[in-house]
Amino acid sequence: MTWWGKLIGTGVGMFGGPIGAMAGAALGHAYDKDNPEVTDEKKARVLYLAYFFSCLAKVAKADGRVSEAEINVAESLMARLGLSDKMREFSINVFRKAKDGKVPIDDYLAQTGKLIGFDPTVAQSFLGGLFEMARSEDGKMSELQARILLRGEECLRLPHGTVQSWVKGGYAPPADDPDGAAISLDESYHTLDVSKTATDAEVKAAYRKKCAAFHPDKIQSKGLPPEFTTFANDQLARINQAHDQIRKARGRS
Repeated sequence: MTWWGKLIGTGVGMFGGPIGAMAGAALGHAYDKDNPEVTDEKKARVLYLAYFFSCLAKVAKADGRVSEAEINVAESLMARLGLSDKMREFSINVFRKAKDGKVPIDDYLAQTGKLIGFDPTVAQSFLGGLFEMARSEDGKMSELQARILLRGEECLRLPHGTVQSWVKGGYAPPADDPDGAAISLDESYHTLDVSKTATDAEVKAAYRKKCAAFHPDKIQSKGLPPEFTTFANDQLARINQAHDQIRKARGRS
């Protein structure tokens, strides 16, 4: 059974409200020709996309408008999620309706947490997409966008300080981001969540803890879909890069 398939009870039980109606309609539209059987796995995945693009729209519209840069980020995320044409159409429709809708983002975040069982890897991937949207305008975000991310951190039960660490350089940019390859020493410390005064032993312990959270074996054992393993691999590469930077700066081979 895949990871999505393990969300049977949650996936079925949460088909309510405006999002549930949209997701329910999308299921038949997206899968009727490919496979007429609508499984709970498919329901859970459609719900995830509905919540993700609803929250993404709220972050983009936080300053009152959706810019071209923010549209480009949404397009990039759709491509990286590997959406079919039908699911891409569904996600665009969700985005458009949610950006002007009256449902507060806290409702979407709360439902997302329940849907994913507060899995930290999936939660970081979800919030990471919102973070990319918030920083789409030359890496700057508004105060309201920052507050939304902090609420996401809380609602998805991620460790306190996750967003702050990302703001300071601890977030791995998309693998296709040409400006995201380099990482400074300051960013390296923030990536591992340690101070510059940390001992070598403390740095090593932090490194091992971070690696454990995103190790390929752990991700594969959960049966997570490709969109989550890609995010985890990007973060793991960042963690390794940060550790190497710190070791070099300290004269360690």
